[in-house]
Amino acid sequence: MNRIGRLTRLAILVAASGVIVAALAPSAAADVRELTLQVGPTTRLLVVAPHPDDESLGSGGLIQRVLAAGGHVRVVLMTSGDAFPEGVTAETHILDPRPNDFRSYGTLRQHETMAAMESLGVPRSHVRFLGFPDGGMCLIAAHYLAANARAFVSPYTQRGEPPASEQMMRGVRYRGADIRRELERVLVDYRPTLVTLPHPEDLHPEHCSTYIFGREALDAVRALDRTLRPRVLHYLIHYDNWPDEGADADTALDPAPRFPPREGEWRTLTLTAAEVAGKRRALEKYASQALVMNKFLQAFGRTNELFLEGRPASMPECWCDATSVATEKPPERYRRRPRPRR
Repeated sequence: MNRIGRLTRLAILVAASGVIVAALAPSAAADVRELTLQVGPTTRLLVVAPHPDDESLGSGGLIQRVLAAGGHVRVVLMTSGDAFPEGVTAETHILDPRPNDFRSYGTLRQHETMAAMESLGVPRSHVRFLGFPDGGMCLIAAHYLAANARAFVSPYTQRGEPPASEQMMRGVRYRGADIRRELERVLVDYRPTLVTLPHPEDLHPEHCSTYIFGREALDAVRALDRTLRPRVLHYLIHYDNWPDEGADADTALDPAPRFPPREGEWRTLTLTAAEVAGKRRALEKYASQALVMNKFLQAFGRTNELFLEGRPASMPECWCDATSVATEKPPERYRRRPRPRR
């Protein structure tokens, strides 16, 4: 087991004006409280996504809500989603992809995200790719944390650092300390009032580890500037067989069954018809992903978005593979075991 930096409690502060509360659509989601938002020109939403498409899957409706109220949105992509051999093969028909093939696939996915965000009203200049390694974020959290640690090298792209054009601070390498520094820079420069990022119970290792780095960056900047206290919402993408890919698209998305208690309070954001249509149009921009998981993408184009609010009770337990786990838990307290990556 490798230790990760201690996570401290985040303060939750709503810092905007104008309350929007929509009625719940009939479904099991009716047992979930509506997310009450105060949004307006002072709202500054930051969406932190592990891969291209997660920003739309988890927060596409919320992005539209903030922009419609005159607020501001920035989107940060931790990786370019390049470490996906099945996706590369489906897109290119190359059975044995080489590093350049994975790099080109990452570039394609970046273009898809920019097109999706533009369809929602987010200009390209407000989308930031940090260039960290898909398939390596969790391993970095487990084994490559220190600033003086040797850098992780992606077995897919053969990179050991983000492309120069994606580095906010020169000299950034594939190390945990550098990931946190880049995220801290984003937070200090943008000063969000509202942040969405993956929930640590997400079973995808890159999602779980994105939470680790995002939460620690939030804690670090708050320790230096007590006025920087964004409200934090967590979204869930990968959890067992959820969401139901066969459900009626015109019904509300229900919380994941058997989700552990005390890991935050479920909140539903009921979307307007225009927001639903906008989110579905955005999801159509991810053509490369539709080739391999179209039903999964469509399962998030529902009449609501779900978030979990509040500090998760459990320490993150991110299984990177069968032997590597990024966590502070002692082995006897492990609750999870690695699941196949989707």
